[in-house]
Amino acid sequence: MNAGPAGSKSDKVGWELRDGVAILTVNNPPVNALVQPVRAALFEGIVRAADDPKVNAVVIRAEGRTFPAGADVREFSLQSGQPTLSELCDKVETSPKPVIAAIHGTALGGGFELALACHYRMALPDARFGFPEVTLGLVPNAGGTQRLPRLVGARIALDMLISGKPIDARRAESAGLVDKVVQKNLERAAFGSARNMGENGTPTRPTRDRREGLRDATQYLDVIQARRRMLEDHVSAAARLVELVEAALLVPFGAGLDMEHVAYEDLVNSETARGLRHAFIAERRAGRFPSLAGVAAQTVAAIGVVGAGPLARDVAMSGLAAGVPVTIALEDDTAISRVRARIERAYADAVEAGRIAGKDRDSYLSRLVVSDDYRSLSDADVVIDALPEDSVRKAHVLGRVGEVAMRHAVLASSTAECDVEALAQASARPDRFAAMHFAGTGARSRLVEVAPARATEPQATMTLLRLARAMGKGPVLTSARPGLVFNRLRLAYYTAAALLLERGAMPGDVDAAMREYGMPQGPFQAQDIAGVDTVWGLGAEDCASAIPLRMIENAWYGQRSGQGFYLYEEGDRRARVAPEGLQMIRALRAEKGIEAREIGAKEIVARCLYAMANEGARLVAARVVARPSDVDAAMLLGAGFPRARGGPMLAADLVGALAVRKMLTEWSRENSFWAPVPLWDDLVKYGKIFEAMNAD
Repeated sequence: MNAGPAGSKSDKVGWELRDGVAILTVNNPPVNALVQPVRAALFEGIVRAADDPKVNAVVIRAEGRTFPAGADVREFSLQSGQPTLSELCDKVETSPKPVIAAIHGTALGGGFELALACHYRMALPDARFGFPEVTLGLVPNAGGTQRLPRLVGARIALDMLISGKPIDARRAESAGLVDKVVQKNLERAAFGSARNMGENGTPTRPTRDRREGLRDATQYLDVIQARRRMLEDHVSAAARLVELVEAALLVPFGAGLDMEHVAYEDLVNSETARGLRHAFIAERRAGRFPSLAGVAAQTVAAIGVVGAGPLARDVAMSGLAAGVPVTIALEDDTAISRVRARIERAYADAVEAGRIAGKDRDSYLSRLVVSDDYRSLSDADVVIDALPEDSVRKAHVLGRVGEVAMRHAVLASSTAECDVEALAQASARPDRFAAMHFAGTGARSRLVEVAPARATEPQATMTLLRLARAMGKGPVLTSARPGLVFNRLRLAYYTAAALLLERGAMPGDVDAAMREYGMPQGPFQAQDIAGVDTVWGLGAEDCASAIPLRMIENAWYGQRSGQGFYLYEEGDRRARVAPEGLQMIRALRAEKGIEAREIGAKEIVARCLYAMANEGARLVAARVVARPSDVDAAMLLGAGFPRARGGPMLAADLVGALAVRKMLTEWSRENSFWAPVPLWDDLVKYGKIFEAMNAD
């Protein structure tokens, strides 16, 4: 046996020669990313194996939890260094000696391309394979679009490439991607197969020469045409993927590889790809908490929820989905009896829609307890107040719960507007209390903002952050300031929209412009659905536009009152602009001496975006968040901000601080709401962008 590093450039790939088999082991935790030093060491290892007469076959495997899971997303827009992943895959595929990939965990993106370049593939049953590049607005760039269809044909290849969803090892085996699934001892099985291949003189099997997926050309092209008809456009990553899979059949491998490289280069620096990459990194970065480094969360074996409304329902269901028993309590027997019925109905709808299985529903409900006595929360490790934004009521309930909860239990309140310090004191355990704001209800919003009080112990904060993650949410750590992040940016957005109405825009025009930009709903549509009074609360009096306050004074709350910014008539599903609302807006213009003008979609979008970015800059300067990308993460997770746009802070970066400051300054002559915060001056002075302020 001969062991040592594969080459002098990196200690991230080990080399071992055993019975004629060279074993190359990647060890680059946490996910064995194929960064340049790893690629270089693998390349050298393959060259060394090819040149060594004692080597008859090669195994590529990985330590830790996964086979190489792909390149670092931050390298995508950079010159990634030699060798490129494509060059590495070419070296593996053209090796004169058989190369086996031993796959566990995930083989995603570049890791999957490396596996496809190997001559044989073996995997554990829990292995998963996929190309997530499309979710970043990209295509593979190391031959994935050319090798995959040669093995599995157009249909499976396009399903995997366009959806971005991984498949499991059994499906990969049946499709012809994996040669053998082994139940255990993967390294031993791969070594044994490689040794036998070497001893028997088994030939290499370059994927570029495989034809199994290309045999029926007519059927292959029928699939291509069907997919092409389904495309919404012909310039997106999905459209380029269809072209590339078609090329796998029609042009030589090398030409197809060249087409793939061109498509990748076209896409990688596009605003869409940049936005998608930024969204991915922002959410991942928001899940890192440098201020809590080394802090362990306590175990959460049971959750308590206080409340009986939609928020309590959603928090409870998220806890159940995390696999934890949940007790919902509220000392109001009428309200509490309704919440279980709502949960049962929600699960019944989910089963009927095929989102969950009946056995899962039964499992969830078996772990749910509903009570009208707060003493039922005495066994909970975390108790979450999910009551409406009423500081008096919340303080009273937290005091009651604090009396019965276990001493180690963490108490949390889903609030963005109440005084967190006052609630911490009311709980009688300020060291075990924090705000845990679930932004919105329903499956659409994934945001949870965690804001510790001054006395909150780090372990309590980390416990809530980890619990949010277990619930399937995206936690963002913030300082305990009124509005936190999401509400502050949402109200800035809605204020900008209201000021646009004062200047001459129509609600439908503003909503249409923002939907076209990619928002799931326009600002006025969203307020009508949530309730104008609910959205603004007591803050309407402080709004730079009088429109929200006048809406509330007239009881024009939105859908539930039959009139908001739009008119809702029974039996008429169309939302029409409310005439009385327009009269109110015209009267307001007259009071202010504003002459209405036509405002185009470009200006509408710019004003809404820059209002959010300006508020985000205010939060960054005040250290409410650790980094600007946390603001983007909050809007992506909470407001459904279009991922292809990245977030309001990235939108400002793409335009440039100087241009944004200039527009804000110009608009501030109309209303001081638009005044740029001082941070813009610093960005302009030092030639910086928000991205430069982001730290992992």
